[in-house]
Amino acid sequence: MQIKWLVSTFSKQILTEQEVAPYIRILLMDDDVERIEYLREGLNTLDSDILEKMLSSADIYDVPKLFGLMKSPEVRHAVIALKKTPPPYEKRPFFILDKVFHAIHNNSKKLLKEAAEALRMSGGAPEHFEETYARFQEIVQDEQILSTLFPKAKG
Repeated sequence: MQIKWLVSTFSKQILTEQEVAPYIRILLMDDDVERIEYLREGLNTLDSDILEKMLSSADIYDVPKLFGLMKSPEVRHAVIALKKTPPPYEKRPFFILDKVFHAIHNNSKKLLKEAAEALRMSGGAPEHFEETYARFQEIVQDEQILSTLFPKAKG
């Protein structure tokens, strides 16, 4: 029901992106397994343009969870996620950005690379992007080394 309401809101352009953000947060709040499956099924039936609007409207804190629920996101969806910036009052901005990068990377390593290239080509990369992307690549490399050294350990 909530997903249908959001779709109709986007279709009718009743609310701005900032006004829709709290409703997306409420939609994603519940961590119940059945609820998550319901959301995953509901989101995967939506048109790609609606998913794009949802990602654009979502707060940076909600993007990783929303992205994780998407079955097969496109490069343009990942680019929207990568353009998100933490608010200036955030005490741990790299932590939030890492969560966004991880959500994209966990969906597809190739998708993250393609989205990073598309973002660079468009010239719309946020100031923090290059530094954060390089840092994330180091994190991934460290994770690969650790998983090679300790194959039975899970992070």
